[in-house]
Amino acid sequence: MRAPHLEAHLEPKLVGDIEGDFYVPAYQRGYRWGRDEVKRLLEDIWESRDQAYYLQPIVVRRFGAEWELVDGQQRLTTLYLIFQYMVREGLQNSGAGYRLRYETREASAAYLIDPDPERAGENIDFFHINEAYACIRDWFESHGHRRQHAANKFYNALFEHVRIIWYEAPEDLNAAELFTRLNIGRIPLTDAELVKALLLSRSR
Repeated sequence: MRAPHLEAHLEPKLVGDIEGDFYVPAYQRGYRWGRDEVKRLLEDIWESRDQAYYLQPIVVRRFGAEWELVDGQQRLTTLYLIFQYMVREGLQNSGAGYRLRYETREASAAYLIDPDPERAGENIDFFHINEAYACIRDWFESHGHRRQHAANKFYNALFEHVRIIWYEAPEDLNAAELFTRLNIGRIPLTDAELVKALLLSRSR
């Protein structure tokens, strides 16, 4: 039987090395990024494709055999959709090494795998996922006859240069309380501020 993880762990992790099953708990809203945020992520990765680049933190906590995704749902979901696009279009053979599921929105996990535009109006999650996928498609198609070349470069960057700040919170930490602290007012935190907040949450 695996011993509980009682110490916080912080490390940079290549996007291509993220693996496992991630569970989005009920205390979080669904996927809500719009085209501006998705395009900004695509452009940031593309502009840094040949050098080390760090994305905002992903905060997780062990939840049985899964990872509870405490913070970073929007980024991790968008990266998943980018992988899905490249595989569905035949631009790459393998997608993300991880899967996402939702405590209260089971249909959203299936829609991530197959974002059908005909169903985008069924609920707010489907709408935003479809919009993000369409933005990803438009971005790659903007490269015209060099779309395959762009996909190869982008895919390589995810495995060689682009890292997230992986923060594994202690298993005995109250994840819902931490999520609330990190998202009060929906004000994005810098990496340094996030680490400080996490350390403070452990000391209280």
